[in-house]
Amino acid sequence: MEIKQFLGLQVFEFAYLMALAFLPFFVAQREVGLTIMMVAFVYIVFAVIKMALTRRIDPANKVVLVTGCDTGFGNALARRLNSLGFTVVAGCLDKSSEGAELLKSCSTGHLHVLQLDITEEDSVNSCVTFLREQFPGKGLWALVNNAGIMSLGDVEFTTVESYKKVADVNLFGMIRITKACLPLIRAEKGRVINMSGAAGRLSLPSMSAFSVSNFGIEAFSDALRLEMRKFGVKVVVVEPGNFYGSTGLQNRSALPGIQSEFDFMWENAPEQVKQVYGRGYIDSQYKAVAELTKTAPSSLAPVVDTVENAVMQIRIGSRYLIDGSNQVFDFPNVLLRLQPWLPQAVLDSLINRSYGQKAQVSSP
Repeated sequence: MEIKQFLGLQVFEFAYLMALAFLPFFVAQREVGLTIMMVAFVYIVFAVIKMALTRRIDPANKVVLVTGCDTGFGNALARRLNSLGFTVVAGCLDKSSEGAELLKSCSTGHLHVLQLDITEEDSVNSCVTFLREQFPGKGLWALVNNAGIMSLGDVEFTTVESYKKVADVNLFGMIRITKACLPLIRAEKGRVINMSGAAGRLSLPSMSAFSVSNFGIEAFSDALRLEMRKFGVKVVVVEPGNFYGSTGLQNRSALPGIQSEFDFMWENAPEQVKQVYGRGYIDSQYKAVAELTKTAPSSLAPVVDTVENAVMQIRIGSRYLIDGSNQVFDFPNVLLRLQPWLPQAVLDSLINRSYGQKAQVSSP
């Protein structure tokens, strides 16, 4: 007799003996017995539902493309999916970057590091050609649109070129790579996972350029989700909260670059704007960003776990809001949840208290 058969027989005999032992009790104490049976029934129903909702696909022979793998979420996710057995194509802006080299070193043979600039049509086309030639007949199970950049600054200081630059990566780059990959995703009845954030549904001071692109991500994702239903393709939006200081967007290594951006904005601002705001206003904004960096959590795991589930689970939601911050609350996420219930004036007042800054007005 095999070990599995032996263990199965032992479990059956144990259950049989327990039923015989408790049967007289159930007969004698009918109400108690019915209560216990009802609780057991409800527990079993919930367990079955939970099992159905959390069923996972087999990662073998499933290809996943992740953009923006040089740092942050993309890099961590590519390593996670590789360890689970997926075939991962990690798109890096710089194929020789530190993050790209890390991916190459931990590859199990199913992780491919590919130079990918989603703002360039030729680079995107080369990526799709690689997918078709390297994995013929497999299609693409999941596309994770993670690549993104951030630009901070008030509207009067942010140049039109800055708006275009952020949108070209975060929004139009995402659209470009998604459109190119859709035939492969349709063939696999896979999924598109777009990284957005609270900034995609709640715009805060000095974040207009970032929010404009993220609002676009949300709108594009909603339309695409509805259009792809007939093909069995799922579209998911993942909205990380205050994790900026844990990624390449605002971590300590990014602060010098952010300081340079603020300096550039000041130097190129119209003279009238400089007179109204004053240099101290720009300096205070940089200090606020540096302080905000300290409130980010030390781990990216909550976001990576969520995206992993969006890739692996058979039944998935359309939107996941993930709280970050090492504080008691992720305040922007709290405001986002309260937004439908609060008058606009009250919401504006709460935002202004936490994020508003006073300009050093010296002339009208």
